[in-house]
Amino acid sequence: MLMRRTRAGGYGVIEMLVVLVIAAIILAYAVPAYKSLITQNRMGGEINDLQGDLELSRSSAIKQGVPVVICPSSNPTATTPSCSGSTSWQSGWIVFTDIGQNQTYAADSGDTLLHVHSPLQLDDTLTGSVSETANGAFGGTLTYLSFNRMGAPSLATPSKYAALSVHDANSTVGWYRCVIVSIVGTTTLQPPGSCP
Repeated sequence: MLMRRTRAGGYGVIEMLVVLVIAAIILAYAVPAYKSLITQNRMGGEINDLQGDLELSRSSAIKQGVPVVICPSSNPTATTPSCSGSTSWQSGWIVFTDIGQNQTYAADSGDTLLHVHSPLQLDDTLTGSVSETANGAFGGTLTYLSFNRMGAPSLATPSKYAALSVHDANSTVGWYRCVIVSIVGTTTLQPPGSCP
């Protein structure tokens, strides 16, 4: 009795190479897009955190009837954090009532620490600037924002509008995120890429 040998099913080398080439092409496009999505989502979260703290500052000043300051801090997680006096906010920021109206957190003077934000992630930067118009040329420095009991801001550099912009490590213009603070203290998030 003769046994017939049947051909084994499976993939050949050519088919496997074609599949690998297709997978490599898909990955070449998918990985950068995924990294872009992750970076933009992270930056969106950071600017949303900042806007929330700006609104907390303003509403606390109105509710408590005392000045409230938000400022960059080089030691936001310390027992007694302080304002850094810098225009770079990426190391974190603090929000506190400013009874002495000196932009300095001092618990023994009756100041209350309302919120602390830790440093930004992965070399993202956050800078503050000012302008005389909402969509004018922003420049100068913004080392703190102080809200009075009516909710109006007082800026470190006398001006009418403040902008705080988040940039990724490569400063990709289309990914910039920013929040504008108006002369009356309201905040507006700008669309990605349209920041100063």
